[in-house]
Amino acid sequence: TMPLNLTATQKQELATSYACLVLADCDAKVNDENINKLLGAASVKVEPYYPKLFSQLLVGKDLVEMFASAGGSSGGGGGSGGAAGGEGEGGEGDKKKEEEEDDGGFDFSDDDE
Repeated sequence: TMPLNLTATQKQELATSYACLVLADCDAKVNDENINKLLGAASVKVEPYYPKLFSQLLVGKDLVEMFASAGGSSGGGGGSGGAAGGEGEGGEGDKKKEEEEDDGGFDFSDDDE
């Protein structure tokens, strides 16, 4: 496994983020008091302003929905620059070809170049 090289600040932000996610997943109110309780139960110390900052940023937001809608996308929907007026270009054949060509940036060939 690869070690995470995070600064103390990044670790605190990550811990606070995870606490917010846990609270949201448990249908608990995401507020600074609950974040502090959860971090305390996990024996994690963060700067006192992080729980309040994160809770204020998330007021009125549905974290579960945010993550559900953010995942699963391949990020390819950059624009709909298709031809207007029904020109016969594009179609199913080109779409399948694009999907085959999209390897997500990985080289799956057996060549050791």
